Amino acid sequence: MRSLIDTHSHIYVGRFADDIDAVIERARAEGVEAIVVPATKPSEFGDALALAGRYPEVKVALGIHPHHAHEVTDREIEAIEPLAAGHGAVAIGEIGLDYYYEYAPRERQHEVFRSLLAMAKRMDLPAAIHNRESDDDLLRIVEEEQDGSLRFQLHCFSSDKTVLARALELGAMISFTGNITYSKGALDEVVRMVPDDRIMIETDAPYLTPVPHRGKRNEPAYVSLVAAKVAELRGTTLDVVREMTTVNARRFFRLAAALILLLGIAATGACAQPPKPVHPVDTTAPVPFDRLVGIGGLLASSTYISGATTEASGIGYGVWLTVTPLQPLDIDWLQLDIAYTSVKVIPNSLDEASIKIRNQNGDSLAPIPPNLHRTLDIKVRATANPRKVVTFFGSLGVTHFSNEFGIDQYLIDHGDTTLKDYRESAWGISGSFGISLNLNFPFGTFAPTAEWHVAAISGERPLSHRQQEFFVSQPRIGILFYPNLRKLLH
Repeated sequence: MRSLIDTHSHIYVGRFADDIDAVIERARAEGVEAIVVPATKPSEFGDALALAGRYPEVKVALGIHPHHAHEVTDREIEAIEPLAAGHGAVAIGEIGLDYYYEYAPRERQHEVFRSLLAMAKRMDLPAAIHNRESDDDLLRIVEEEQDGSLRFQLHCFSSDKTVLARALELGAMISFTGNITYSKGALDEVVRMVPDDRIMIETDAPYLTPVPHRGKRNEPAYVSLVAAKVAELRGTTLDVVREMTTVNARRFFRLAAALILLLGIAATGACAQPPKPVHPVDTTAPVPFDRLVGIGGLLASSTYISGATTEASGIGYGVWLTVTPLQPLDIDWLQLDIAYTSVKVIPNSLDEASIKIRNQNGDSLAPIPPNLHRTLDIKVRATANPRKVVTFFGSLGVTHFSNEFGIDQYLIDHGDTTLKDYRESAWGISGSFGISLNLNFPFGTFAPTAEWHVAAISGERPLSHRQQEFFVSQPRIGILFYPNLRKLLH
């Protein structure tokens, strides 16, 4: 079997803590001779270096991802150089620009990127570069820093043919990951255009898992699936792709050819003791925060409509719970929302809360109770770009209505025998659309959220004397808090 090299893989993160030995063994079984592991901020350096100390095939790169450019000081950046030199880092990375999320101001991203490109040149190490929706600025900075000594890899290449041509002119190595196996085919022609001596492959584990494992955790063994897709798109054999990408990676990272069997035997003996847990940390992309469970409160301006008549309006309050059940599979655009609201309103047919019905003698009776409207909503939410600072979403689901009508209660309490009940319990359908902000902090994410929610009773109404149609319109505002469970449980 010809060997493979995974040129970009974040297997030091907590999702590999429980089975890292098995992950490495599966990679060896697929012929993976080396795994380049780029750490992306100072808090990750220790875990990545510890992993390299346990497994000979793991090679470390050190850098600052653009997501974290605003979190590090210049002194912390300067400390990377001696650390990389002292521990045999094979690259400076992951570094670059990211305008998709923009967690760090662009100006600071540029400063950190330039500083680390200069470091790579000083150390005669290649740079592993992240680029997302920042093509023009990234290539401009690379061109300005390219003095003939800069070696760089555009990892997880996802841009178009024009960007590819410009990058190749600047001397780039181009690396592809599992996204080329997805059905859209946007990168097919790009994969075919890369020269044989410039192409490399990677997994970017635990993300961007290739077909047929998409939706599951990615791992280095799956780099063989990326190689197979490259072979298919370029009209060549898998052996040819294995050989040329491995040769390119060895040359670029200056890796000696590995003897997998001997290394495996040595590593097995060295790692006979239970593995040291890898700390769960915030990773580079695409999950910069934990959205597994969120809880918060809400305010709702509620309008209740029967038929074509606005029956009542009022301000209510409630609680909001949201769960992202598929986040462990890197699917965080799909959420389950559960919201409870309670609104006390005076029907529009009554002028004031203190209005009284008078009996035949003109005596004042008790005030008419207000209407009480309580709803329990269970909706599925789909969010566009869930990890951006500003996100838009739509929801569909069901609502349980619990209505109590004050005028009915009053009449029943005072002897009206034509009415049976003033309480109503019914199910209906509901939907909403809205906007949310993601304000990320070390302990979790605050998400101020605004939505317009509408819901209508379905089927026959329990209170048959009322109009059949009944629905509620609620502009809502709320603040959800998503605790960083991985950090809290660490």
